[in-house]
Amino acid sequence: MLLTYLNWAGLAPLTPRSYLRSLFAPELLGNTQLPGWFRRVQALRERVANWLGCQPEQVAFLPSTSAALYIASLALAWQPSDQVLYAQSDFPANILPWQRLSRFGAEGIPVSNWEDPWPEKVRMVSLSTVDYSTGIEQPWQQVVRRARAQGIWSCVDAIQSAGVKPSWIPEVDFWCAGTQKWLASGLGLALLVVSQRVLQELDPPMPTWLGLQHPPDLNLGIDPTARGWELGWITPPALARFETNLKTLEHIGWEAVTAGVKQRRDFLHERLLEMGWPVVSCPKRWSGILSFAPGSVRAEAIVQSGYRRRIITAQRGEYVRLSPHIFNAQRELNWAVDWLWDCRVEGQAQRDLQP
Repeated sequence: MLLTYLNWAGLAPLTPRSYLRSLFAPELLGNTQLPGWFRRVQALRERVANWLGCQPEQVAFLPSTSAALYIASLALAWQPSDQVLYAQSDFPANILPWQRLSRFGAEGIPVSNWEDPWPEKVRMVSLSTVDYSTGIEQPWQQVVRRARAQGIWSCVDAIQSAGVKPSWIPEVDFWCAGTQKWLASGLGLALLVVSQRVLQELDPPMPTWLGLQHPPDLNLGIDPTARGWELGWITPPALARFETNLKTLEHIGWEAVTAGVKQRRDFLHERLLEMGWPVVSCPKRWSGILSFAPGSVRAEAIVQSGYRRRIITAQRGEYVRLSPHIFNAQRELNWAVDWLWDCRVEGQAQRDLQP
C-alpha cells in the first residue's frame, strides 16, 4: 500500500484530476484568456451557492481562511466599549483577529460555555463549527441564531465541516472556509459567504479595483455583491482545483459524502473503543475528526510510528487525531486498525516492564 492518509482535517492531498486541471494557467496567454476566466469564476460562484444554499451574490473568493476571518474582524467600525466573544480553545486563526481589536479599544472575550449569559456590549460572536483537536461539533447553529435574535453579528469558521456535512445557515453573517482540507483543493483559496444583512449594512473594509462594479472604472463604485469584498486576484490554479473537486463531490452526492465520512469515522471509533483507547470524540456531535488521548509523549510516538508505516495521522497536544475521507478504502482503515492495535500492545508491554 502506497500511503494511508488519515489527516484530511489537515492539508489534504490533491486528487489527481484536480492536479491535472490546474496545470494550465490562463496567464500563460496573457490577457487573451481573461474574459473567459471571469465567466468561469462567476459560474463557480453559482456552483458554491447551489451547494451551500445561499445566493451567488453572497459568495466571495479569498486567499485563505485567515484572510476571510480578518476581513470579518475589520468589517465593523469598532468602538472602545465594544466586545467580541470567541471560543476559548479555538484554533489560533480564530483568536488572533479578535485579540487584535484591542488597538481600536474593543475587547475580545474568550468563552468556554456558550450557554452562559453574554455581556451587554457584545457586537460580534465568533466560533468554529468543529473543535479542531477533539473533533466535537460545536453549538454553532444555536450561537448564531441567538446572536441574530439579539442583533449581534456572527462569524463562523466552517473549514472542518465544509465538504463533510451541512455547515451553513442563513443567519451566519460571515462564513469562512478554506478549500485545502475536506474539499481537497490545495492551498491558496478560501470561501467567504456574507449574509444579506452584511451586504445591506456594511462596506468592504479593504476594497480593491477588481471589486469595482466595472473594473477599472472608479466612478461607478464598489460592486454591491460579495465580489466587492474580495482582495484581488485569486491564483487561477487554486480556483481550478476547487472547481474540479466541487464537481466530483457533486457527482458523488453530498448526502453520500456525509454518509461515507460518518461510516468511516464510526468504524474507527468503534475499533478504538474495542482496543481500549481513550476516545475523546463524540459519536453524536460528530465530525470527520476522531481523536483519542494517549498523552502528549505517547501521542507523538504513535504519530511518528504511523509515518514509518506510511500511515498519516496528526498530533494535537495530548491527542492523536484521525480524519478519514470517502477517498479512504476499507482496506486502508483495516491497515490503520492493525497498526493501532500494535501500538496498544507495545504500550502495554512497556508499562508491564516498568518497575
